[in-house]
Amino acid sequence: MLDTVGQILWYSIFLTPILTIPVVWKFSKAKKIYRLLIALLIAVLLSTLFYAISMAIVLRDGLGPT
Repeated sequence: MLDTVGQILWYSIFLTPILTIPVVWKFSKAKKIYRLLIALLIAVLLSTLFYAISMAIVLRDGLGPT
């Protein structure tokens, strides 16, 4: 079960910008360049968070059997 969550988070790393940019674009009232910068910043932060969580799950027992 935990490995499945790690796998979902791993694939979410690459999908985050695709989902984040349109959502911020729709709900933000700022200028276009600021919308894009805010969306990219949020996408980078979420991708980094998803990466850290997925690596913690993958490496929780080490890289292999001992």
